[in-house]
Amino acid sequence: MALQKKLLVIIIIPVIICLSQKRYSVAGEDWQLNDNLTEISDADEIELGKQVDAYIRRQFEIENDPERNTAVNGITQRLVTVSDRKALPFACDIIQSNSINAFSAPGGHIYLTDGLLQFTKSEDEMAGIIGHEIAHASLRHVSKLYHEVMGYISNRGNGTDTTAVLLLLNNRLEEFEQDADTVGVLYAYKAGFDPDGLPDFLERHLDLLLHNGIFGLLRFDSYITISVRINHLREYISTLIKQEQNSFYSK
Repeated sequence: MALQKKLLVIIIIPVIICLSQKRYSVAGEDWQLNDNLTEISDADEIELGKQVDAYIRRQFEIENDPERNTAVNGITQRLVTVSDRKALPFACDIIQSNSINAFSAPGGHIYLTDGLLQFTKSEDEMAGIIGHEIAHASLRHVSKLYHEVMGYISNRGNGTDTTAVLLLLNNRLEEFEQDADTVGVLYAYKAGFDPDGLPDFLERHLDLLLHNGIFGLLRFDSYITISVRINHLREYISTLIKQEQNSFYSK
């Protein structure tokens, strides 16, 4: 899951850069990102998200099952009510793919694969996954990645090293994943879900990858990265529950 998600983000970021470097029509008006901003505004992010969403819909087949769409979006909206960016029009779509994956795009767009839905065992696990994606938006990770990559390209000009850009993305994504884990679990807990849902899911998925011998084909540090995320989450959840208990008894 971790490597697949990195690849998806590495695909999406160049699309964002490409779209932002040219004018295109949105609702009949020319629109362009302002590269001088330290952060992409909510309005710009929403409009950019529409363009990225259109690209994703051209690349993947989106499922149109009203019952399942209602279920995942119901969980999404519960999490949005306790999130830090309620102004974004969060929506969750299901991609017809057997892979086990989830990712987000600018403007509150969240995508879950059919394979992931079949692999999850509870609403708590699903809430942990969706909370993680909402956290990426709350922490403005796309905006930060965009400006870091654009800053690097601007400084290097025509001598931009693609490998260096990918290394930058890889290093930042690992940091962002752990941050999104922490905030996403907090959202799930605040919304009334079991916070252990996300680490439970990651543990089962790691077992599946090991059983299938996936790590024989990938770098060993991919295994380490997922293991570190699980341990970090278990420790954070333990601290979170203790803080809640102490707060309750101190009243």
